[in-house]
Amino acid sequence: MKTELIHLPIFPLPVFLLPKGITRLRIFEPRYLKMVSVAVKGQGFVICLKSKEEQLTNKMWGSWVEIINFDQGKDGILEVDVKCKSLVELQSVTKSADDLYYSSVTHLNHWSTTLIEADSSIDKLSKSLLDVFEKNNMLMELYPEIPSNNAAWIVARWLELLPIVHTSKNNMVNKYDFEQAKDFVHTIIY
Repeated sequence: MKTELIHLPIFPLPVFLLPKGITRLRIFEPRYLKMVSVAVKGQGFVICLKSKEEQLTNKMWGSWVEIINFDQGKDGILEVDVKCKSLVELQSVTKSADDLYYSSVTHLNHWSTTLIEADSSIDKLSKSLLDVFEKNNMLMELYPEIPSNNAAWIVARWLELLPIVHTSKNNMVNKYDFEQAKDFVHTIIY
C-alpha cells in the first residue's frame, strides 16, 4: 500500500496533542498569521512538539490539526481552536523565506485513534478527568462533549494535561501502547 505524502505548514511549539485533542492557540507573529491563512485554504497544519533547543528534523512526529474556531482575545490577539486529526511523521522539512516551516508528512498509526471501551480499570481516571474539566472553564468550552466511555480518549486527554517532560510525552507516541500509557497515567494520578 502506497503512503500518500501531504505538504503542510509546521508550527513548532511545546504543545503535546493527540488525535481528537483540542487546544487554543494565540497567534500574533506574522509568519504564523500567514500559516493560519494557508491552513484555512488547505488541509490544516502540523504542531510539532519541540523545545526551543531542538531543531526540526525529518522523522520527527507532529499533530496534524484543523482549525475549528476563530476568535479575538480581549487584547486583540487572534485565538484559534485546533483539533488533532492524526499524528504524522515529518518527511522533508523546509523553511520558506519568511521563516515558516513546511514538510511533507505521512500518517502515523497510534492507539489514541482506537475506540477502547472503558472498563472498571478506567473509571477512576474518567471521574478524575471530569473533575478537572469541570473546574476549568476553557476545557469545558473546548470539549462540550466528553466521551467517558472511550478509555483511549480518557488516557490521551490525561497525557495532554499532565505537566511532564517532553521526552516522557514523546515516549507515549514512539514507544508505549495503550496499556503502558494507561499504567503510566494511573501511576502519576494515584
